[in-house]
Amino acid sequence: MLSKILFIYFVLLSVCAFGSEHSKMDTLGVSPAGHIVALEEYGYTQSKHTYYVNIKFLNVWTKEYVGTPINVEMPAIRKNQLMEARKRARELASGDLQKYKISG
Repeated sequence: MLSKILFIYFVLLSVCAFGSEHSKMDTLGVSPAGHIVALEEYGYTQSKHTYYVNIKFLNVWTKEYVGTPINVEMPAIRKNQLMEARKRARELASGDLQKYKISG
């Protein structure tokens, strides 16, 4: 009986440990030919108390990432700082967005 209780306790504990990061994926846009997709991942990391934004460009024909990946991290003091981090990441990615003719 004690082993069952301990097992349930450890399962609940592990679920809490993995719940410290929240993220979302979004598509910024697609190239005119449809072979390059700009992907944006953003979210919150509880252990660092920061918002983060990652932008990558995926060539769907070769299934490889191309261009320069963008990583932005900001302290999570206010809620609007996530929007500021997303705006900053898009500014940093503007060169690759123009290069692949992605509007977004």
